[in-house]
Amino acid sequence: MSQNSPTLPGPVVTVDWLAQNLHRDDVVVFDSSTSIISEAGVERIVPGIAAYEEAHIPGARFIDLQRDLSDPDGSYPFTVPSKEAFAEGLQKLGVKQHDTLVVYSTASPWWATRIWWLFQLHGLKNIAVLDGGLKEWRRRGHPVETGPAPVPPPGDIVVATRLDRVIDADRLRERLGAPDLLLVNALSPDRFSGETPVHGGRPGHIPGSLNLPAASLIDPQTNLFLDRERIIGLLRDKGLLTHEGDIVAYCGGGISATLVLFALALAGREDTTLYDASLYEWGHREDLPIETGPGTR
Repeated sequence: MSQNSPTLPGPVVTVDWLAQNLHRDDVVVFDSSTSIISEAGVERIVPGIAAYEEAHIPGARFIDLQRDLSDPDGSYPFTVPSKEAFAEGLQKLGVKQHDTLVVYSTASPWWATRIWWLFQLHGLKNIAVLDGGLKEWRRRGHPVETGPAPVPPPGDIVVATRLDRVIDADRLRERLGAPDLLLVNALSPDRFSGETPVHGGRPGHIPGSLNLPAASLIDPQTNLFLDRERIIGLLRDKGLLTHEGDIVAYCGGGISATLVLFALALAGREDTTLYDASLYEWGHREDLPIETGPGTR
Protein backbone atom coordinates (compact mmCIF):
# COMPACT_ATOMS: atom_id res chain seq x y z
CA MET A 1 0.00 0.00 0.00
CA SER A 2 1.39 3.42 -0.87
CA GLN A 3 2.17 6.00 1.74
CA ASN A 4 -0.87 8.06 0.78
CA SER A 5 -3.35 5.19 0.59
CA PRO A 6 -6.11 5.21 3.20
CA THR A 7 -5.48 3.14 6.29
CA LEU A 8 -8.08 0.43 6.73
CA PRO A 9 -9.47 0.37 10.28
CA GLY A 10 -9.51 -3.43 10.17
CA PRO A 11 -10.88 -6.31 8.10
CA VAL A 12 -14.33 -4.72 8.16
CA VAL A 13 -15.32 -1.16 7.24
CA THR A 14 -18.56 0.72 7.73
CA VAL A 15 -20.58 2.41 5.03
CA ASP A 16 -19.58 5.73 6.58
CA TRP A 17 -15.90 4.92 6.08
CA LEU A 18 -16.55 3.91 2.49
CA ALA A 19 -18.66 6.98 1.76
CA GLN A 20 -15.79 9.17 3.01
CA ASN A 21 -13.20 7.39 0.88
CA LEU A 22 -15.17 6.41 -2.21
CA HIS A 23 -13.84 9.37 -4.19
CA ARG A 24 -10.26 8.12 -3.99
CA ASP A 25 -8.71 6.58 -7.10
CA ASP A 26 -6.88 4.00 -4.97
CA VAL A 27 -10.04 2.74 -3.25
CA VAL A 28 -11.60 0.04 -5.42
CA VAL A 29 -14.98 -1.47 -4.59
CA PHE A 30 -16.16 -4.90 -5.72
CA ASP A 31 -19.57 -6.56 -5.68
CA SER A 32 -18.97 -10.29 -5.21
CA SER A 33 -22.57 -11.52 -5.08
CA THR A 34 -23.19 -15.14 -6.05
CA SER A 35 -26.06 -17.58 -5.54
CA ILE A 36 -26.34 -21.36 -5.55
CA ILE A 37 -29.75 -22.31 -6.90
CA SER A 38 -31.17 -25.82 -6.65
CA GLU A 39 -33.64 -26.87 -9.33
CA ALA A 40 -34.99 -30.43 -9.48
CA GLY A 41 -32.10 -31.57 -7.32
CA VAL A 42 -29.47 -29.98 -9.56
CA GLU A 43 -27.41 -27.09 -8.22
CA ARG A 44 -26.44 -24.14 -10.37
CA ILE A 45 -23.93 -21.45 -9.44
CA VAL A 46 -25.28 -18.08 -10.56
CA PRO A 47 -23.11 -14.96 -10.42
CA GLY A 48 -25.06 -11.93 -9.26
CA ILE A 49 -24.35 -9.80 -12.31
CA ALA A 50 -28.05 -9.15 -13.02
CA ALA A 51 -28.60 -7.71 -9.55
CA TYR A 52 -25.38 -5.73 -9.90
CA GLU A 53 -26.63 -4.13 -13.11
CA GLU A 54 -29.86 -3.15 -11.36
CA ALA A 55 -28.07 -1.42 -8.48
CA HIS A 56 -24.52 -1.18 -7.18
CA ILE A 57 -22.33 1.19 -5.22
CA PRO A 58 -21.09 3.96 -7.52
CA GLY A 59 -17.90 2.93 -9.28
CA ALA A 60 -18.04 -0.65 -8.02
CA ARG A 61 -16.74 -3.43 -10.24
CA PHE A 62 -18.06 -6.98 -10.30
CA ILE A 63 -16.25 -10.18 -9.35
CA ASP A 64 -17.57 -13.44 -10.75
CA LEU A 65 -16.01 -15.59 -8.04
CA GLN A 66 -16.12 -18.87 -9.93
CA ARG A 67 -14.88 -17.42 -13.23
CA ASP A 68 -12.42 -14.79 -12.03
CA LEU A 69 -10.87 -16.09 -8.81
CA SER A 70 -11.31 -19.88 -8.78
CA ASP A 71 -9.42 -22.69 -10.49
CA PRO A 72 -11.35 -23.50 -13.70
CA ASP A 73 -9.78 -26.96 -13.72
CA GLY A 74 -10.48 -27.68 -10.05
CA SER A 75 -12.34 -30.82 -9.05
CA TYR A 76 -14.84 -28.79 -7.02
CA PRO A 77 -16.52 -25.39 -7.40
CA PHE A 78 -14.55 -22.40 -6.09
CA THR A 79 -11.28 -24.32 -5.81
CA VAL A 80 -8.41 -22.05 -4.74
CA PRO A 81 -6.49 -20.95 -7.85
CA SER A 82 -2.74 -21.01 -8.18
CA LYS A 83 -0.73 -17.95 -7.25
CA GLU A 84 -0.25 -17.14 -10.91
CA ALA A 85 -3.92 -17.58 -11.81
CA PHE A 86 -5.04 -15.50 -8.82
CA ALA A 87 -2.70 -12.68 -9.81
CA GLU A 88 -3.90 -12.87 -13.41
CA GLY A 89 -7.52 -12.77 -12.29
CA LEU A 90 -6.94 -9.67 -10.18
CA GLN A 91 -4.98 -7.99 -12.94
CA LYS A 92 -7.85 -8.56 -15.37
CA LEU A 93 -10.12 -6.96 -12.78
CA GLY A 94 -7.85 -3.91 -12.86
CA VAL A 95 -6.39 -4.26 -9.36
CA LYS A 96 -3.17 -2.30 -8.89
CA GLN A 97 -0.44 -3.04 -6.38
CA HIS A 98 -1.28 -0.10 -4.13
CA ASP A 99 -5.08 -0.23 -4.33
CA THR A 100 -7.20 -0.59 -1.22
CA LEU A 101 -10.09 -2.96 -1.87
CA VAL A 102 -13.54 -3.02 -0.29
CA VAL A 103 -15.69 -6.01 -1.17
CA TYR A 104 -19.39 -6.51 -0.51
CA SER A 105 -22.30 -8.76 -1.34
CA THR A 106 -25.96 -8.02 -1.92
CA ALA A 107 -26.99 -10.93 0.33
CA SER A 108 -24.94 -13.35 2.44
CA PRO A 109 -21.63 -11.69 3.39
CA TRP A 110 -19.69 -14.95 3.12
CA TRP A 111 -19.28 -14.34 -0.60
CA ALA A 112 -17.34 -11.22 0.38
CA THR A 113 -15.41 -12.97 3.16
CA ARG A 114 -14.37 -15.63 0.62
CA ILE A 115 -12.64 -12.90 -1.41
CA TRP A 116 -11.14 -11.49 1.79
CA TRP A 117 -9.81 -14.95 2.71
CA LEU A 118 -8.30 -15.48 -0.74
CA PHE A 119 -6.36 -12.27 -0.23
CA GLN A 120 -5.06 -13.48 3.14
CA LEU A 121 -4.04 -16.79 1.56
CA HIS A 122 -2.07 -14.93 -1.09
CA GLY A 123 -0.34 -12.60 1.34
CA LEU A 124 -2.41 -9.48 0.70
CA LYS A 125 -3.78 -7.33 3.51
CA ASN A 126 -5.15 -4.29 1.65
CA ILE A 127 -8.76 -5.51 1.66
CA ALA A 128 -11.81 -5.13 3.88
CA VAL A 129 -15.41 -6.32 3.84
CA LEU A 130 -18.19 -3.73 3.83
CA ASP A 131 -20.36 -4.27 6.90
CA GLY A 132 -23.95 -4.83 5.83
CA GLY A 133 -23.09 -4.79 2.14
CA LEU A 134 -25.33 -3.08 -0.37
CA LYS A 135 -28.35 -3.42 1.91
CA GLU A 136 -26.80 -1.23 4.59
CA TRP A 137 -25.41 1.19 1.98
CA ARG A 138 -28.92 1.80 0.65
CA ARG A 139 -30.53 1.85 4.09
CA ARG A 140 -28.24 4.71 5.04
CA GLY A 141 -29.41 6.68 2.02
CA HIS A 142 -26.30 6.49 -0.11
CA PRO A 143 -26.72 6.59 -3.91
CA VAL A 144 -26.44 3.62 -6.25
CA GLU A 145 -25.64 3.22 -9.93
CA THR A 146 -27.13 0.97 -12.59
CA GLY A 147 -25.72 -0.55 -15.72
CA PRO A 148 -23.05 -3.03 -16.81
CA ALA A 149 -19.75 -3.58 -15.07
CA PRO A 150 -16.88 -1.42 -16.34
CA VAL A 151 -13.88 -2.96 -18.08
CA PRO A 152 -10.89 -1.39 -16.33
CA PRO A 153 -7.37 -1.32 -17.73
CA PRO A 154 -5.22 -4.24 -16.54
CA GLY A 155 -3.74 -3.99 -13.08
CA ASP A 156 -0.22 -4.76 -11.92
CA ILE A 157 -0.77 -6.50 -8.57
CA VAL A 158 1.75 -9.16 -7.49
CA VAL A 159 0.85 -11.93 -5.03
CA ALA A 160 2.40 -14.72 -2.99
CA THR A 161 0.83 -17.78 -1.37
CA ARG A 162 0.66 -19.03 2.24
CA LEU A 163 0.12 -22.76 1.88
CA ASP A 164 -0.30 -23.14 5.65
CA ARG A 165 -3.72 -21.50 5.42
CA VAL A 166 -5.36 -24.35 3.47
CA ILE A 167 -5.55 -28.12 4.03
CA ASP A 168 -6.61 -31.01 1.80
CA ALA A 169 -8.72 -34.07 2.61
CA ASP A 170 -5.91 -36.58 2.94
CA ARG A 171 -3.89 -34.44 5.31
CA LEU A 172 -7.02 -33.69 7.34
CA ARG A 173 -7.89 -37.39 7.60
CA GLU A 174 -4.39 -38.08 8.96
CA ARG A 175 -4.94 -35.52 11.70
CA LEU A 176 -8.46 -36.51 12.78
CA GLY A 177 -8.56 -37.03 16.53
CA ALA A 178 -5.35 -35.12 17.20
CA PRO A 179 -5.69 -33.12 20.45
CA ASP A 180 -4.19 -30.01 18.85
CA LEU A 181 -6.80 -29.94 16.05
CA LEU A 182 -10.13 -28.14 16.39
CA LEU A 183 -12.55 -28.67 13.50
CA VAL A 184 -15.34 -26.14 12.95
CA ASN A 185 -18.35 -26.83 10.74
CA ALA A 186 -19.93 -23.53 9.62
CA LEU A 187 -23.22 -24.94 8.31
CA SER A 188 -26.67 -24.73 9.85
CA PRO A 189 -27.50 -27.25 12.61
CA ASP A 190 -29.74 -29.34 10.33
CA ARG A 191 -26.92 -29.73 7.83
CA PHE A 192 -24.37 -30.38 10.57
CA SER A 193 -26.49 -33.13 12.12
CA GLY A 194 -27.21 -34.77 8.77
CA GLU A 195 -30.92 -34.03 8.76
CA THR A 196 -30.40 -32.07 5.53
CA PRO A 197 -27.85 -33.36 2.98
CA VAL A 198 -25.22 -31.02 1.55
CA HIS A 199 -24.52 -30.84 -2.19
CA GLY A 200 -25.97 -34.29 -2.76
CA GLY A 201 -23.34 -36.07 -0.69
CA ARG A 202 -23.52 -38.26 2.40
CA PRO A 203 -25.24 -36.36 5.22
CA GLY A 204 -23.44 -35.34 8.38
CA HIS A 205 -20.15 -33.83 9.44
CA ILE A 206 -16.50 -34.73 9.77
CA PRO A 207 -15.97 -36.68 13.03
CA GLY A 208 -14.95 -34.54 15.95
CA SER A 209 -16.33 -31.29 14.52
CA LEU A 210 -18.09 -28.61 16.50
CA ASN A 211 -20.85 -26.57 14.92
CA LEU A 212 -20.68 -22.79 14.65
CA PRO A 213 -23.13 -21.69 11.92
CA ALA A 214 -21.76 -18.79 9.91
CA ALA A 215 -25.25 -17.29 9.84
CA SER A 216 -25.16 -16.94 13.64
CA LEU A 217 -22.44 -14.28 13.27
CA ILE A 218 -24.62 -11.82 11.37
CA ASP A 219 -27.92 -10.05 11.93
CA PRO A 220 -30.37 -11.73 9.51
CA GLN A 221 -32.42 -8.56 9.15
CA THR A 222 -29.61 -6.15 8.30
CA ASN A 223 -26.73 -8.37 7.05
CA LEU A 224 -24.53 -6.49 9.53
CA PHE A 225 -21.95 -8.46 11.47
CA LEU A 226 -22.73 -8.82 15.15
CA ASP A 227 -20.76 -6.36 17.23
CA ARG A 228 -17.25 -7.46 18.09
CA GLU A 229 -17.99 -8.29 21.73
CA ARG A 230 -20.88 -10.58 20.78
CA ILE A 231 -18.71 -12.31 18.19
CA ILE A 232 -15.95 -12.79 20.76
CA GLY A 233 -18.50 -14.23 23.16
CA LEU A 234 -19.74 -16.77 20.60
CA LEU A 235 -16.20 -17.78 19.69
CA ARG A 236 -15.21 -18.06 23.34
CA ASP A 237 -18.24 -20.21 24.15
CA LYS A 238 -17.09 -22.66 21.48
CA GLY A 239 -13.56 -22.72 22.88
CA LEU A 240 -12.08 -21.17 19.76
CA LEU A 241 -10.22 -18.38 21.54
CA THR A 242 -8.57 -20.59 24.15
CA HIS A 243 -7.58 -23.45 21.85
CA GLU A 244 -3.80 -23.36 21.47
CA GLY A 245 -3.59 -25.72 18.49
CA ASP A 246 -4.80 -25.56 14.92
CA ILE A 247 -8.27 -24.43 13.93
CA VAL A 248 -9.65 -25.76 10.64
CA ALA A 249 -13.01 -24.53 9.35
CA TYR A 250 -15.13 -26.08 6.62
CA CYS A 251 -18.66 -25.94 5.25
CA GLY A 252 -20.33 -27.16 2.08
CA GLY A 253 -17.87 -25.73 -0.42
CA GLY A 254 -15.38 -23.45 1.30
CA ILE A 255 -17.52 -20.30 1.24
CA SER A 256 -19.48 -19.80 4.48
CA ALA A 257 -16.57 -21.20 6.51
CA THR A 258 -14.57 -18.12 5.54
CA LEU A 259 -17.03 -16.03 7.57
CA VAL A 260 -16.02 -18.01 10.66
CA LEU A 261 -12.34 -17.41 9.84
CA PHE A 262 -13.17 -13.73 9.28
CA ALA A 263 -14.83 -13.56 12.71
CA LEU A 264 -11.76 -15.15 14.28
CA ALA A 265 -9.62 -12.48 12.61
CA LEU A 266 -11.89 -9.80 14.07
CA ALA A 267 -11.23 -11.37 17.48
CA GLY A 268 -7.46 -11.34 16.88
CA ARG A 269 -6.95 -14.97 15.85
CA GLU A 270 -5.49 -15.11 12.33
CA ASP A 271 -3.52 -18.39 12.37
CA THR A 272 -6.45 -20.41 11.02
CA THR A 273 -6.93 -22.84 8.15
CA LEU A 274 -9.65 -23.65 5.62
CA TYR A 275 -10.53 -27.09 4.27
CA ASP A 276 -11.26 -25.66 0.86
CA ALA A 277 -13.12 -28.53 -0.83
CA SER A 278 -15.19 -29.09 2.33
CA LEU A 279 -18.22 -31.37 2.02
CA TYR A 280 -18.25 -31.04 -1.76
CA GLU A 281 -15.40 -33.50 -1.48
CA TRP A 282 -15.68 -35.17 1.94
CA GLY A 283 -19.35 -36.03 1.56
CA HIS A 284 -18.77 -37.79 -1.75
CA ARG A 285 -15.66 -39.80 -0.88
CA GLU A 286 -16.58 -43.16 0.60
CA ASP A 287 -13.07 -43.60 2.01
CA LEU A 288 -13.52 -40.63 4.37
CA PRO A 289 -15.38 -41.04 7.69
CA ILE A 290 -18.54 -39.07 8.39
CA GLU A 291 -20.94 -38.98 11.32
CA THR A 292 -24.44 -37.70 11.99
CA GLY A 293 -26.14 -36.28 15.07
CA PRO A 294 -25.85 -33.04 17.00
CA GLY A 295 -22.27 -33.60 18.14
CA THR A 296 -20.94 -33.02 21.62
CA ARG A 297 -20.09 -29.29 21.60
